[in-house]
Amino acid sequence: MTGSPVAGGVRHGGSGEQRHRRLDARLATAAFACWCVTAAGVWCGAAAAWTIALAAGAGGALAVAVAWGAGHRAEQACRATAGTLAGVLLAACGFAAATAVRAHAVEANPITGLYGQRAHVTMRLDGDPRRIGAADARDGAATRILVRGELVSVRAGGRDRAAAGAVVVFAPADGWSGLLPGQRVGFYGRVAAPDRRDLTVAAIRARGSPKTVSAPSWMQRVAAGVRSRFTALCSNMLGDREAGLVRGLVLGDVSGMSPQAEQQFTTAGLTHLTAVSGSNFALVCGLVLLLVRPLGPRPAAVLTALAVAGFVVLVRPSPSVLRAAAMGLIGLLALVTGRRRQALPALGAAVLALLAWKPALSVDAGFAMSVAATAALVVVAPVWVDRLRGRRGASATVQAVVVASTAHLVTIPVVAAISGGVSTVAVVANVLAAPAVAPATIAGAVAAALAGVWPWAAELTVACAGPPAWWLVHVAEWCAGLPWARIAVPDGAAGAVVTAAAIAGVCGWYGSRRFRWCAVVATAAAEAVWLPAHWTGFG
Repeated sequence: MTGSPVAGGVRHGGSGEQRHRRLDARLATAAFACWCVTAAGVWCGAAAAWTIALAAGAGGALAVAVAWGAGHRAEQACRATAGTLAGVLLAACGFAAATAVRAHAVEANPITGLYGQRAHVTMRLDGDPRRIGAADARDGAATRILVRGELVSVRAGGRDRAAAGAVVVFAPADGWSGLLPGQRVGFYGRVAAPDRRDLTVAAIRARGSPKTVSAPSWMQRVAAGVRSRFTALCSNMLGDREAGLVRGLVLGDVSGMSPQAEQQFTTAGLTHLTAVSGSNFALVCGLVLLLVRPLGPRPAAVLTALAVAGFVVLVRPSPSVLRAAAMGLIGLLALVTGRRRQALPALGAAVLALLAWKPALSVDAGFAMSVAATAALVVVAPVWVDRLRGRRGASATVQAVVVASTAHLVTIPVVAAISGGVSTVAVVANVLAAPAVAPATIAGAVAAALAGVWPWAAELTVACAGPPAWWLVHVAEWCAGLPWARIAVPDGAAGAVVTAAAIAGVCGWYGSRRFRWCAVVATAAAEAVWLPAHWTGFG
């Protein structure tokens, strides 16, 4: 395995150590295949998903036949390869078939016959209402919010219709901003076709406040109380910018951050800090694990799992939060055990479980960035660190640069596709921010836990989050103000392809002398053709 830590094993431990340290990518390969077929089914519809399922099933059956027929010892390698391929294709067949069933349910949903009409809709909220625009002072328009949920029923033309499926609602802030996940709301709105192909059955523009609202569950009431106390605590003990950032670090709530601050974090490549990501869960769970480890393995595992469940409820059990919890636990596994062989199959299993639970995650940019970053930290970053350690020693600073560079490189294509821009200062910003992220996040999380039971200790703890939060705010401000901090690239698929090609070129340039010469020749030829045409007005 070229370029992996196995190289050290070959020199010092022979082939046995090489086999021991070789990564087991079978489950990760199956997860990637299932991800691809699920995304294709979500994008292209039920008919395409059934076609993919039949093709994968036929390929899997053929691979099973090959594996079954290869019985001689000389053909053991072929048999193992065919068996692995059979497992991957049969798993892809199952996921494609399941996606086809769900895509057909979306296409045949009764609400599709109401596009363009007004209706009374009842839905159950999946997450918190999210701000999508600021108030317009010129015409007095209120802030608009976006709410996602599951459809319960629709009434139009004096007739009630039972319906199900994911819906997205655009609504005014009044009457909607304080709603909690799990509540049922009834409201009037205009039904329209969704803009995105993500198994959403309708996009609804609500008119006014909800007409009926059910009571939230006791868990959500407790979580809402903790969130409100923590918000007040941050406002009382910290400055405005620091308070908004700490709320974002701990709860993923960016409503306290100004639009200017949000833009600075985006330009600096630090947006992941203000959302509930895998790193948040890794930090919180790592702290809990450190505190309860003396109790023994089983009690520590149980208490850590309870901490994960409590944190999920606190920050809202939306699909993005559950995805972040899974990725954070995998990253924590790799950090605590130091065994990438365990972390990579765990990542594959998590991807399979999340896609089986929520196929729409296959076309979600946040899911793609989480998986890519986690895979890079598990697979690529240790290789780079080992190479640097073998050459001239890898200090803590060098390791921080490697981790930040790896996570940034693998997520650039996704960021470019959704935003049409790439941060050129993200690595520098993340390296400068790294020492302050853990203290600010952990102090904020501890303060949130203590806010309702020990206010004095909570005030002291949240005050400790102030200095690192101040540093993060100023790092984002300084990096965003640098020249060429963000460069524009095409958005959509074109941006992803262009940036991915550029990254591959840079990595190839670094790793291959022949590639460098080919790149020089190709660049010179392109310039020789383009420059004269440009100067003469034809380019």
